[in-house]
Amino acid sequence: MKHLLARVLMLGIVVVATDIATASPLKLGVEGRTRLALTVFNSNLTVVRDQRAVVLPTGEIDLEFHGVARTILPPSVSISSADSRGFSAKQQNYRFDLLNPNSLLERFVGSKISYSNFLIQEKGYEKILREGILLSINPEIVKFGDAIEIAPAGTISLPYTADELNTSPTLVFKGENQQSGKQNLTVRYHAAGIGWEADYALTLEKEASLSGWVTIRNQSGSDFAVDELLLVAGDVNQNPGVPKMMEEVQLMRATASFDSDSPLASAPGDYHAYRFPGEVKLLKNDMTQLKLISTDNIGYEKSYRLASVAQRYGNQPAQKSSPAVWVTIAGSRGSGLKKPLPAGNIRVYERDKQSEIFIGESRIGHTSTGQEIDISVGRAFDVSANRTQTSFRRFGEREAEVGYRIKMTNDKSEPVVVSVEEQLTGDWAIISESQKGTKRDSMTYVFELKVPSQGSAELEYSVRFRW
Repeated sequence: MKHLLARVLMLGIVVVATDIATASPLKLGVEGRTRLALTVFNSNLTVVRDQRAVVLPTGEIDLEFHGVARTILPPSVSISSADSRGFSAKQQNYRFDLLNPNSLLERFVGSKISYSNFLIQEKGYEKILREGILLSINPEIVKFGDAIEIAPAGTISLPYTADELNTSPTLVFKGENQQSGKQNLTVRYHAAGIGWEADYALTLEKEASLSGWVTIRNQSGSDFAVDELLLVAGDVNQNPGVPKMMEEVQLMRATASFDSDSPLASAPGDYHAYRFPGEVKLLKNDMTQLKLISTDNIGYEKSYRLASVAQRYGNQPAQKSSPAVWVTIAGSRGSGLKKPLPAGNIRVYERDKQSEIFIGESRIGHTSTGQEIDISVGRAFDVSANRTQTSFRRFGEREAEVGYRIKMTNDKSEPVVVSVEEQLTGDWAIISESQKGTKRDSMTYVFELKVPSQGSAELEYSVRFRW
């Protein structure tokens, strides 16, 4: 192929029109488009609904639909008319053998082609034309009379009819039309290569403010000037090679208003959809960012959490660590965050009177309205913990009692509360504790340890394991 492309660049391929008579199908290009709607899912799947106006005669019709996405999934294609007696397809084909030197020459294997060269003469150039039979390509093997040449020199000339050349993927429909005149045809298909994700910036002061944008990546090989863009958050099941989609009618239910300059949100079944009004241009090999949310006065809480695993064996070395810093956005609908959020990366900033500091980033999952959002932003610098095993006793082969002391030091100018989260396995029971803790679940016991500013605090407990 590289050899062929090099020869094409140096010598060129001349395609000569012939007078072969063929029945011309009706071509429907993008200039006839009246509406383009895209439904884009998180899972790199897009449903395209492309409506175009066309004037059709009655009877059997061959219709070429140009300008579809290069990543189209052909089994998903359907065509419908707004007129009940309009065009109805009986057969459909997808032409994806796009024009390039290799595909062009492949059409003429076994056929006659021409090679031309120019010889320098005293009074100018003389054109030498030879005709031969193309036996193979890449490189070309051509039979000239009784001789066979490999990659002969010269400019290749090929006969063709215009209908044979496809410069873009094309859908071809064969069907019947019962109502002559103008009608709107809608082609729906699935395409890969277009996906989206959300990114957020959370700024902390006395209250928090949140801004969010969606980034759409178009790697479908096609440009889209979209009249209706719908982004769907949620996991949609797809069979290998034949993606599924929810019914469009479901996507339009339960519409609720965002801010005036934000998209509309709806909750179709187990998904959330975000509709962006107005034209949106999605250019191939481009990223497009659209505003999703901007809101202030959000209630939040910063917390410190120290998670450790309590082991059921002796001689454990002392451990020094720092608690993780978490920011929790209140789940109450009155907190200021009254909107469902799609999953995405979230970057957290803290602002004081002098500056704004980036304190960490994390990822949030799909979040429904009123749901609490937990964000891990890093580890504390001025709060540290020393964890020491204070005792170990074994009772037989499958039972042991272990004691721990956790000392928390706070070098900050204000007191803090650290959630000490002890991870416990097997069948366990707390035997003693210096302050009352809480059993969160079958594997976690939590102490809320208050640590004064510029000071320290300790807790001790022992636990019995059976396994």
